[in-house]
Amino acid sequence: MILMVFIFAACKKKTATVDMKTDYFPLKVGSWIIYDVDSTYYDDFLLTHHMHHFQLKELIAEAFTDLQGNAAYRIERYERDSTSQTFQIKNVCSENVVNNQAQRVENNLRFVKMIFPPQTTISWKGNVYIQSDLTSIYTKFLGDWDYQYSFVDAPNSFGGNSFSATATVVADDELVPGLQQTTFVETYARNVGLVYYHHKFVEKQPSDTTWVSGFDVTATVNSFGN
Repeated sequence: MILMVFIFAACKKKTATVDMKTDYFPLKVGSWIIYDVDSTYYDDFLLTHHMHHFQLKELIAEAFTDLQGNAAYRIERYERDSTSQTFQIKNVCSENVVNNQAQRVENNLRFVKMIFPPQTTISWKGNVYIQSDLTSIYTKFLGDWDYQYSFVDAPNSFGGNSFSATATVVADDELVPGLQQTTFVETYARNVGLVYYHHKFVEKQPSDTTWVSGFDVTATVNSFGN
């Protein structure tokens, strides 16, 4: 009997648990983040640009099942120009984690924001679900982009907040040197989510240096809670 017990115990194998680190993209109803945002929009019609500083609040308002039958979360987005004002709802989007992919649907565009577990050795097509539209100021910049992690599990600070572990995603696309400028950087903190991003998409004309089209947005976490 003792021999049988020994053999049975020896045959039992321990299953290694892999930390997928999906808490870089936490989805919990009631969680919220407030960002300080600096935005510049380049008006190619009036040949001018508009700068706007405001606060953005994103609230995970509710969970639901999307059209593909996956668990998803409704994100309500609010804005205000100063802290003396109350937040006013701007729009809504949604997020979910499916097949080890963190996805965000915004303005009917589905982005693959992260791949789990995050590693600096992997890359993915973050805009694979998006059809580039040359008539749109936004989607005309979004094509066959390569996303990858530049840092994983790195300590960092944003907006006076310190985070022990952050992962930074950068994206790259083939652009025309001198005529197109693109910056895509997003940093996520474990158990918090997106804490910083810089999106810049600017296009110029070779024959007219005064013609500029696009936008430049930087958002930094101010506060958060759950």
